[in-house]
Amino acid sequence: MAAGSQLGLALPDPAAGRGPIAVVGFSGGVTSAWCAGWALRNYPRDRVVLLFHDTKEEHEDTYRFIREMSAALGVPITERSDGRSVTQLFRDEGYLGNNQHTFCSRILKAEQGSSFVRDLKAQGETSIHKIIGYSAKEPLRVQRMVGYCANEGITARFPVIETGVTKQQCADWVRCEIGIQPPWMYQHFEHANCPGCVRGGRAYWLKTHEVLPEVFEQRAGLEEEFGHEIIRGGGRERVTLRQLLATGLKRAVHQRERIEIGACECGD
Repeated sequence: MAAGSQLGLALPDPAAGRGPIAVVGFSGGVTSAWCAGWALRNYPRDRVVLLFHDTKEEHEDTYRFIREMSAALGVPITERSDGRSVTQLFRDEGYLGNNQHTFCSRILKAEQGSSFVRDLKAQGETSIHKIIGYSAKEPLRVQRMVGYCANEGITARFPVIETGVTKQQCADWVRCEIGIQPPWMYQHFEHANCPGCVRGGRAYWLKTHEVLPEVFEQRAGLEEEFGHEIIRGGGRERVTLRQLLATGLKRAVHQRERIEIGACECGD
C-alpha cells in the first residue's frame, strides 16, 4: 500500500487581503475530485488547497487516484494526518469503532482538518472556505458540517449541491474529461472509504467478504479481539461479521448513489 508521505506536501503562502482560500476535502472519491476542479474554476489557483488525511488503510488504488488527479489538475496534495492506521487507533483507544460510533473518522480526519485550519489562521488567513463533496442525498451530514464550520469560523461550500450535478456526472467528468479511472472501490461500493469502513451495514460487509476477503477477516478478527460487534443499532439483534455470513440479508438493499464506470459517452 502506498504511504501518505509519498503523495507530496504543500502549504499555501500567507496571503492576507487576497480573498478567501479554498480548502478542498480531497478524500479520494469522485465528488471530492470534481470539487477540486470546481474550486480551480472559482478561486485563484494559488488559493486552492487539496487537503488529504491518510488513514493508512486506504485501498492502494485510491492512493493511485489522488496522485493522478493531483498531477492532472496541477495542484500538489497537502497532507495533514494523525500518523496512525485505523486499526492502530482502535487498539490505542481500547475500543473497536462501529456503525454507531465512528470515532476513527473524527480523530483521523475531522480533527486533522481542524488542526490545518488553525494553522492557516495562525498564518494570517482570515477567510477560509471549506469545499466539501457532499450531495443533496446526505442532508444530515450537510447540516452537521454547516454547524461544524460555523463553530470554526469558516465557510462551508457544497459545490455538488450548489450546481446540481450528480455523483454519476462527477464520475463521468473524472473519467471522460480528465481521463483518469475512478478508484477501484467504486466497482463494488458506492463510496471510496477505506476498505472495511465501520460505518458499513450488512450488505456492505457481505460485499466486502466477496471482493476483499482479507479485509473482512481482519475486521472479524478485531471483533473477536475487542469482544463486540461492528454492526449495531437500528433496533435489530446485534450480529458479528462471522454470524452475518450465515444469516445473510433479510431483504434486498438498494444503494443510494451507485455510479456506473463504463465506456465514456464523450467520444472515447
